[in-house]
Amino acid sequence: MTEEMKLMVNTILEEMERMENRINKRMDRRFERIEERLDSMQHEINACKLERDSVSLLIKKIDQLEARIA
Repeated sequence: MTEEMKLMVNTILEEMERMENRINKRMDRRFERIEERLDSMQHEINACKLERDSVSLLIKKIDQLEARIA
């Protein structure tokens, strides 16, 4: 292989490596944002479950009080 050919191949390989690094960084940022959104959604889900449990307890208390009144 001639020196010129080696230089071209090396240049192409370097550019491919730079592109791979850029793509990896972009994907890492995207995955981080997705993880943040999933964490936020999990907090919302947990809050909804807690609210549901609280409402369920309140309904039971109301039923008990109505039974005592009756």
